[in-house]
Amino acid sequence: MSALKSILLQEIATGGPMSLAAYMQRALTDPQHGYYMQRRPFGAPDEDGGDFITAPEVSQMFGELLGAWMADLWDRMGRPAPFCLAELGPGRGTLMADMMRAAAVLPDFTAAAQVHFIEVSPALRDAQKQAVPSAQWHDDLSTLPALPTLIIANEFFDALPIHQFKKTARDWDEIFVDAEDDRLVFASHPTDDAVLSPALKACLPPSLSQDDIVEACPAGEAAMAQLSAHISTHGGAALIVDYGHAEAGAGDSFQALEKHEFVDPLAAPGMADLTAHVNFPVLAHIAARHGLNAAPIATQGDFLEALGLNIRAQQLMQASPGREKHINDERLRLAAPQHMGQLFKVLAVAHKDMPPLAGFIR
Repeated sequence: MSALKSILLQEIATGGPMSLAAYMQRALTDPQHGYYMQRRPFGAPDEDGGDFITAPEVSQMFGELLGAWMADLWDRMGRPAPFCLAELGPGRGTLMADMMRAAAVLPDFTAAAQVHFIEVSPALRDAQKQAVPSAQWHDDLSTLPALPTLIIANEFFDALPIHQFKKTARDWDEIFVDAEDDRLVFASHPTDDAVLSPALKACLPPSLSQDDIVEACPAGEAAMAQLSAHISTHGGAALIVDYGHAEAGAGDSFQALEKHEFVDPLAAPGMADLTAHVNFPVLAHIAARHGLNAAPIATQGDFLEALGLNIRAQQLMQASPGREKHINDERLRLAAPQHMGQLFKVLAVAHKDMPPLAGFIR
């Protein structure tokens, strides 16, 4: 039994069931036993200790294309200097390191960029310092500098805590985490306090059936509102890449990964990564409410191919004889529908005075 599971069983026995959001928060960020506090989760299946792999770890091409996207946008927005280049949840710093290397073809961009990381994990901050020594660190967006800002968030919103509500004939039941003997279990209880924000309500399917599950992510909505307010005030844009749905939807997407395998999310809190699918229409709705323009939500495959993924793969193949299959496998993993290409979506939002955003089809 994990140390945190023992603690939570005792707390529930004393104080009663806890919301799914509270459970996720504790499992991921408990100061002593939280997943992100004690582990370095990123890594390929053959890497010791890795539980999952993100697009920047799959291939350098991902970061290179996003770096070129940022440099091009900075150039067309008037080359502000200095400007803030911020990343939310930067993992091991791989994405930003690849972005800055690719953007170095425009030396004025790298000279003007002030790199800022939003990161709460001490273990990951240590890794990021190795990859991008010049970065500055923040616990949240509130302390970013008052500068024009370009933001990247790759697989950030999926790890923010969610509430789950089940539609009933009466109204709503909230799904809690309860204790049964020495096990953590799901339990639903009627509630008159369903955390369904105006943004979420605006993006729900036209009709819901009994037993449909609706997921609310107040922390994600708050982060998006903070991000949007910063861009609205100081100018700039944000690029959000994550897995989730591009249309209004409902359903249970709460899941756990350990060593690249799906596991019971209640079995060993603190030892597995917990995530839920991102509701992209809600994020776009919040951005619009702050006066930002939002590009049409794209799949990761379409977006990367629009930025030149296939061309970049060919360049790398020509430069690396003998690695053609490996490079092509990376390309497929990033963009093919059966891999990350379809499930992962891309949302870009920008200040109303920004130029058009590349890679999106209207």
